[in-house]
Amino acid sequence: MPPSSGREPPSSGTVTAAARPVIILHGIGAPQRPLEPGEEVFWLSQAQFLAVLDDIEKMGPAAPLITFDDGNASDLAIALPELERRNLKATFFLLSGRLGQPGSLTEADVTTLAQAGHPIGLHGCDHVDWRGLDAQARKREFITAREKLSDLAGQKIETAAAPFGLYNRQTLQDLRALGFQALYTSDRGLAGEHFIRPRNCLEGGMTEARFGEALRGHVRPTRRARRFLGVARKRLLPIRTRS
Repeated sequence: MPPSSGREPPSSGTVTAAARPVIILHGIGAPQRPLEPGEEVFWLSQAQFLAVLDDIEKMGPAAPLITFDDGNASDLAIALPELERRNLKATFFLLSGRLGQPGSLTEADVTTLAQAGHPIGLHGCDHVDWRGLDAQARKREFITAREKLSDLAGQKIETAAAPFGLYNRQTLQDLRALGFQALYTSDRGLAGEHFIRPRNCLEGGMTEARFGEALRGHVRPTRRARRFLGVARKRLLPIRTRS
C-alpha cells in the first residue's frame, strides 16, 4: 500500500457494521511491577473490569472491540478466564522487551493467549514514543519485536498500537511500508476499516457514565473540537527526514 497523507474520514459517532467502538484496557487489580509515571490512572480494579465485561455482554451488536496494551501479567491471570467465561475475544498489543519481566507476561503466555483464539498485535519493544525513531530503533520496535511476537503467537502480526497514543505521518508511512493493516490509537470515537483506528481508553477514576461513553465510542461535544485538532496535528504534520 503506498504512503498516504493520513487524511481519513473522522468517526461519525454512529455505530455501523463498518464503524465500531474500540476500548483500551491496561492492567487489572494490583500492579505486580513498578509503574511508569502517570500509568496508575489506567489500571482498573478487578470489580471494575468485571462490570465492564458484564456491560459489554449486554450490548449485543453495538458492543465494542476489546484491546489490551502493555502485556501485563493480569492479561492472563485475570482477563483471559473472564473473557472465556463470557465467550469474548480481545486483541492483546504486546511489548516484546517486557516478556518475562516481573509483573508482565512470559513468552509462554503469548502462546497461550494466541492458542485461545485472541489476536496478538504489536506495541513495540520498549514502550517508547514511535515519533522520531532512528533506523536502528525502527528496526527494534517494528521489525525485531514483530518477528518475536509472531514466532511466539504462531500467527502473522498485522496490527499495531502506538505507545502513549503518539504517532505522526512518519509512523504511518513506516508501518504501511512494513505491511501492517491497521494502527490503533487513543484518539477516541468509532473505528472503521481505515488504517488509523481510534480507541477509547478506560481509566480507574471514571464515573459509571464515563465508562458508558467509552464503551459506546461517544465523544462529548465539549471535547470534539480539541480531539479534531489533536488528530489533525498527528496525521498531517510534515514528515521529518531521519537517518
